[in-house]
Amino acid sequence: MISIEKSGFVPPTPSIDTAGWWKAMAAGNLTMPECGECSSRFFPPQPRCSRCGASDWTLEPTDGRGSVYSWVVANRAFGEEFVDDVPYGIVAVDLVDGGRIIGRFAEDPALLRDGLRVEAVVQRFDEFGLLWFKSVEASED
Repeated sequence: MISIEKSGFVPPTPSIDTAGWWKAMAAGNLTMPECGECSSRFFPPQPRCSRCGASDWTLEPTDGRGSVYSWVVANRAFGEEFVDDVPYGIVAVDLVDGGRIIGRFAEDPALLRDGLRVEAVVQRFDEFGLLWFKSVEASED
């Protein structure tokens, strides 16, 4: 397992829609909202499915394996908490088992590229779990 030594952390404010997701993350479990009508997976948890608009969805487990769809590199700290973290990457990942999710990249952002294979790592901070992604290809070398 990769060691995540980033220091920046701002506690999230769970909403009625996201509270279950944050609770699962705090327990080290990554989940995705899955629509009961059209079976699509979406992120973030919200009142209605982003594909069909149905309000019938549940949180379903995912192993967090996927590939980088897109990313951005933060070269400037947007808060004092993140001064020691820059530069860092934020990635949008297409999960193998469906849906697209966003998290922080746990490695040097210079490694980021389209289609990079990654896997999720849930790191506990205070009473929350935060989502990171690490390169699967780097760990196979």
